[in-house]
Amino acid sequence: MSHASRQQALKPVAAVPVLTGSGSFYLEQSLSPIFGALPDDACAHWGRLPVLEQAFLESRQNILANEIWQGTCSLDEPLSPGDEGGVLTEPQTIFNLVNIMVGVGALSVPYALKMSGYSALLLVVLVIFITGTTAKWIGECVDMASKSELAEAVPPSARDFGFLALASVGPRFSVFINLVTVLEVWLALVTFMVMNGVNAGLVWPDSSPASTIPVLGAVACGLVFVPQHIFAYLSLISTFSMVVAAAAMVGATYMLRQWADPYEHLGEAALLQVWNIPRSVGIIVFCFAGHPCFPGVRSSMKAPSKWKDCIYVSFLLAFVYYGSFGLLGYIVFGPYTAQIMTDNLGSIPGAAHFRLLASFCFLLKVQLTVPLLLNAIVIAIWAPRALSPQWPPLRIALVIFIGTVTVLVSLCLADKLAVVASLAGSLLVMITSVLFPALVHLILWRRYRTERIDLCMKVQYAVVFLFGVVMAVLGTMSAITDLMK
Repeated sequence: MSHASRQQALKPVAAVPVLTGSGSFYLEQSLSPIFGALPDDACAHWGRLPVLEQAFLESRQNILANEIWQGTCSLDEPLSPGDEGGVLTEPQTIFNLVNIMVGVGALSVPYALKMSGYSALLLVVLVIFITGTTAKWIGECVDMASKSELAEAVPPSARDFGFLALASVGPRFSVFINLVTVLEVWLALVTFMVMNGVNAGLVWPDSSPASTIPVLGAVACGLVFVPQHIFAYLSLISTFSMVVAAAAMVGATYMLRQWADPYEHLGEAALLQVWNIPRSVGIIVFCFAGHPCFPGVRSSMKAPSKWKDCIYVSFLLAFVYYGSFGLLGYIVFGPYTAQIMTDNLGSIPGAAHFRLLASFCFLLKVQLTVPLLLNAIVIAIWAPRALSPQWPPLRIALVIFIGTVTVLVSLCLADKLAVVASLAGSLLVMITSVLFPALVHLILWRRYRTERIDLCMKVQYAVVFLFGVVMAVLGTMSAITDLMK
């Protein structure tokens, strides 16, 4: 087996690209099974470790067995947990990070500016500073956690958020962060189903979300069963669709003879609306929901020491994308900015073709993303076992059940897209992308680093924790209040 093949064999089984509020990323199947029972002797050879840690390690062994059964690796060569073998160059790492962060979440960023005014651009800068800092810390966490006893039995490619939680606090914390990640993915699934209902209404004006959301949800459930090697080609189509859609939207805005210029209509309210800041922060943070995949990208680098440089470049590109997209949408549509920017294109005379192209491409992009989100949730609840059929009847029924519940929730929240995104960002993404990396970094630093935490580091911890806690509380309360209206 080649070195690259060995690295593939060490990866969690059937990792699937997932898109949340940001871009596509790989949600590792090491999150699963969250609740699954294990055989009594499953990890007898890991006897030094507590029971739940043994379960964590046994899941890795089952992953390997599953890959052997699928033919992606063999038993003819030993697999060493310490086999690094990174394959990503710095440009490739930056591309992966940008692909993680840049996505259709940008459609709601102009609405974040509408709620808080031009000052929301400063919120974009602040969020990027906070999440960029925690992204750097994730790389350091991977290094420090590699010194733990647990790392001796876990290959680098399997050291995900669950592993970091286990190495820093313990098994219950690992279960907690896995549950939070699954809930985050599910709320993203609801958000994208609502978003596609809006896009479908622009493509087929005579339709309504009450009819398009169930139909598109049923199609998404069917696509879950498409083999992943085939779906990989569809993912390329979805990425190309997003690029075309973004270009079409920019072209449509330049066909508008007169832009809204919010300051002329709203005055000082166009600059700052303090009471809406938590809502705007939730929407913006939702765009940076890819941190759970960062450990995998970091472990795949040829030169891990360049991780910080890659973070600086990729987050700068993310700022250019979200900042320019949000500013353009707000300047063009001002107080009339919709929760999803494609909804505004209908008001532009002579831009019907641009509107149709952008809406259809975004619909295609989201529609090819929803099955990946749905599949990730199914695997987290019920992972396929080695030497067993991948889709037994009850597992198929689980897909249908989750899809049906998600469709019903999406129909109930069809007019509250921004609220759902804000809730997901404030309650869940704030945990996975802000608070969790900071807490794990602090714990592991004190445990494995000899140098003291200097004043600069203490200030960074204080800013990150203060921002995360305050915005999580205020943003969640605001989103729940808006949902109850």
